[in-house]
Amino acid sequence: MGGIIDFETDCPWQLYLFSFMHLLGGIAMYLMDVSKVLTSEGTPSTGTEKLMQRLVALSMLYVGVLFTAMTYHNKRSAANITTLSNVAFGCSTAFLASCVFTGNASLGGLEKSWMHIGDMLTMSIIVGVLFCRVTQTGVEWAEKKPVGELGMNCKTLLLLFLPLTVLKFFAYTDFIDPTMLLAEGLKMTRLAYWMWTIVAVLIFECAMALAYTILFDDATGHEIVVISMAAMTLLAGCSFYSFQGYLSSWMGANGNGLWIKITIMVGVCLLAVVGGRMGGHREGYTKV
Repeated sequence: MGGIIDFETDCPWQLYLFSFMHLLGGIAMYLMDVSKVLTSEGTPSTGTEKLMQRLVALSMLYVGVLFTAMTYHNKRSAANITTLSNVAFGCSTAFLASCVFTGNASLGGLEKSWMHIGDMLTMSIIVGVLFCRVTQTGVEWAEKKPVGELGMNCKTLLLLFLPLTVLKFFAYTDFIDPTMLLAEGLKMTRLAYWMWTIVAVLIFECAMALAYTILFDDATGHEIVVISMAAMTLLAGCSFYSFQGYLSSWMGANGNGLWIKITIMVGVCLLAVVGGRMGGHREGYTKV
């Protein structure tokens, strides 16, 4: 496969489309007022809704960046692209289901009619093209890679992040009361709860991306994902800095607490990258 998009070969344009949808959605969530644009009431967003909207925006960008990086790294391997497309197919199906449960406002749901139809069509198309990609005749599938050497390297860090991400997914759906995250005086609205569940779906997508990287990718792929996560952590700090007043002290993201957490996260990622490169085991590193 040559170039980022090459329609004369087996270009993974389906995966790029999946990634672009998340990136575009994330940018849109940064820029628009969801309550005015999305709901039939058209009222300005409350403080809680603004906070949840920023959380959705960051989560969508996170997924988009991860899948874009993984797709570009694996674009020369048809087997890896098929397997990654299958992962994206599962993720897009989950997102399509979330659109279904959002509901059309004209039928008692949350989202304006024209926007709900647009979301359903968009996600149906993405599910369809990914389904066609993984069901082609004679497609190759990637083989699982052995665990290999663990220690101070990116794969070990990803093996730690994966169960934490899975636990975070279940915590968002069943164990964490979102009001615990809010500053005193703020309340969850129906729209805020909806965005909270969308974040849970996006966390699931992140977990799927990490699982693919651990099971099928090489050392360079592990490093690319870790670097992407470090970059997104920095973006998260910049994104939530102005929203600290909406967060409770339970989050530990008020004042210097936010930057302490970010520094630790980025530092751990950099240590894993440096440790992996200094470990002497360079067999798994390939040119991107």
